[in-house]
Amino acid sequence: MAKVHKVMDLQQPGTSQTQCETDWDKCFLCQSNSSEVLHCPANSIRGTEGAGYKTIAENLMGFNNIGCLPRTIQLSRLDNGNGIEATLQHHKAKCHDSCTLKFNKTKLQRAEKRKSPREDNTDVSKKYTRKSIGQALPATATCFFCNGPAAGDSLHEASTFEMDVRVRQCALKLQDKQLLAKLSAGDLIAQEAKYHVRCLVALYNSAREKTPSHDSDFNAMNHGIAFAGLVSYIEEARMDNLVAPVFKMTDLAILYRTRLLQLGSNVGARVHSTKLKNRLLAYFPDMEAHHQGRHLGKACEHDADNDAIHLARAANIVHRDMFKMKVGFNGSFDNQCQEESVPSALLALVAMILNGPNIKTQTGNMPQSALSLSQLLMFNSSVRRQDTAATIAGVRHSQDRETPLPVYPGVMIHTITRKTSCPWKNGPPTEQK
Repeated sequence: MAKVHKVMDLQQPGTSQTQCETDWDKCFLCQSNSSEVLHCPANSIRGTEGAGYKTIAENLMGFNNIGCLPRTIQLSRLDNGNGIEATLQHHKAKCHDSCTLKFNKTKLQRAEKRKSPREDNTDVSKKYTRKSIGQALPATATCFFCNGPAAGDSLHEASTFEMDVRVRQCALKLQDKQLLAKLSAGDLIAQEAKYHVRCLVALYNSAREKTPSHDSDFNAMNHGIAFAGLVSYIEEARMDNLVAPVFKMTDLAILYRTRLLQLGSNVGARVHSTKLKNRLLAYFPDMEAHHQGRHLGKACEHDADNDAIHLARAANIVHRDMFKMKVGFNGSFDNQCQEESVPSALLALVAMILNGPNIKTQTGNMPQSALSLSQLLMFNSSVRRQDTAATIAGVRHSQDRETPLPVYPGVMIHTITRKTSCPWKNGPPTEQK
């Protein structure tokens, strides 16, 4: 609020008589007319009437003792001889909250800290280097990774969050439970973690060596196919609105393991049912897990809004795997040539379309209809469609995607006719009556 301008009389002393008197209808601290609400500590409803006067009186005395009390506040006008607290209680003094905050306990402690003389400490100006810090470590300091003492190698202290993030990624990749337990206590900087350089490098190298191989990609794809069939089985079971289906985890795990064996994946004696349960609960957010028994509750309602997105994703996945595989005719057909000429994702999708995605309808032997359709799709696929006269007249097939199904009729026709081009330019001959 702007101050009121007043012409000073040079014949009068610097402080007028009106400044030594307090208007108790105004804020006793600032004595200004303001729209801010005035509060009276004597009207407190907390049962501690007048306690606020004691606090403000002690704080004002503290500010005055260290010389930090503003000149606009004179303690003489707040004390009628019985003390500041008694005077404020007698007049039921009022004040603004903003004025009270200027003289609270926290502000007083900070002012006292600024005014207190600093202790002479010769170690303050001492410069520390990394070498000196490593030598000054206590004897009880141990490595965060190997729990070993410093010994011949000096210990370094973690100082960046990037290092903490990378260490956590490596621990999750290696599934190091002991290291994950240590990291759960907080980040490395907060724990003041110290480490050997060789231990940190060994952790990074171990995580780098654990890279996915072709076999792991094959098993991951089979696990995804089996999980998709299991999800389809659950969705079909919950179509009945009059029945709330309950699934046993043992039965679901058996179906999941059987499907993995049919796809050719190496599975142990049993499937990790807890991980499978967590995957199902993540896919069905409304599914309930009953911990008293090995059962899963009712699945969530069907959401048809994302069907088109699921179709596009499935097409992208299959399209990507089709162009990763290269198949060519080597002069002969073996027993597994049809299965080996198409990717497993394409074959599984076609089989699901023909026989349904239910895990119980999948068999170990792939039907010939699924093999034939998959080979035709593989043979006629292209990276992108080109609407040109050449492509409309006929599709150019790549030699890297020549599956046995279209090659075999061509070989048979060539054997009979001994011609390199199609013998029927206007189409195959029709039977004459």
